[in-house]
Amino acid sequence: MRKFWLILWGAAVFVFIPTVFAHAELVSAMPEPGSTIAELTELRLTFSEPIGLNGQIQLHQNFISAADLQPVVENESELVTAVPPLPDGVYTVQWSVISADGHPIRGSYSLGIDGRPGHANPTPWFFGGILLILGMGTAVWLHRKQST
Repeated sequence: MRKFWLILWGAAVFVFIPTVFAHAELVSAMPEPGSTIAELTELRLTFSEPIGLNGQIQLHQNFISAADLQPVVENESELVTAVPPLPDGVYTVQWSVISADGHPIRGSYSLGIDGRPGHANPTPWFFGGILLILGMGTAVWLHRKQST
């Protein structure tokens, strides 16, 4: 019987302790991470528990700040900011908040405006390289054909 209570107590510790020490987690983001949108007017990050009033959101394009944002906390667990008009491209959203238990939480994700995140448009150099390889291959083939 003593072994039963010891196992039950041990199981309770593993079930309840993680929830006691849990920090706020990002539950949802609008626009969603990895999404492509026509226009970005607002960023809304929702967390699993209340957050402090000093949350920050930064928006970067190519490691350079893309806009000056002034986020505010709504409903104790949402960090929201308006976004000024931005040109098309891929952007990185970086956020940081203080969890209700006092721990700093931070993260980032990418999104695209009229373009797919993480997929740069091929440059003319790319197409030029392909044409060069095809041209060289054709020249070698013609040379071998004439040699036989």
